[in-house]
Amino acid sequence: MTVRPATAADLPFLGPLEDSGDRQFAELFGGLDWPPADSGAERAAVPGFLLVATDGAQVVGFAHVLDLAGHWHLEQLSVEPGHQGRGHGGALLEAAVAGVRERGGAEVTLMTYADVPWNGPFYRRRGFVEIEAPARLAPMLATEERMGLARHGRRTAMVRPTR
Repeated sequence: MTVRPATAADLPFLGPLEDSGDRQFAELFGGLDWPPADSGAERAAVPGFLLVATDGAQVVGFAHVLDLAGHWHLEQLSVEPGHQGRGHGGALLEAAVAGVRERGGAEVTLMTYADVPWNGPFYRRRGFVEIEAPARLAPMLATEERMGLARHGRRTAMVRPTR
């Protein structure tokens, strides 16, 4: 396994990768009406950075970290379901935290389902703690509300220092 910055050649794989992970939510929640994932090109066009995890030559996961005017937010971490449980998610997460630290960030925030095993508990085991969502996350909260994410379970904001 390798974790590295995403290249232009990796971008077409990101949307389908996220969609494959979303199927796990559909199984858990009994169906979803979420829109398809953003493309890798859409993700690369916003301030922040993208990392990919590879297994050989295959991209099997990615992390997308947004730069919110100097505040860093893990917007998405996805690992293809057939590659979960092998350390890819943890490696992507640690690389994302290190990337924020290298860019001078003191902490990383994220928003997730508090009680879905591969969400809140996964992040808590890796040093994230629940917080009240800071005002800078208001646009993400509004998007989550429009999508109706809370109807499937408690949503939470979390933070982890980079040091």
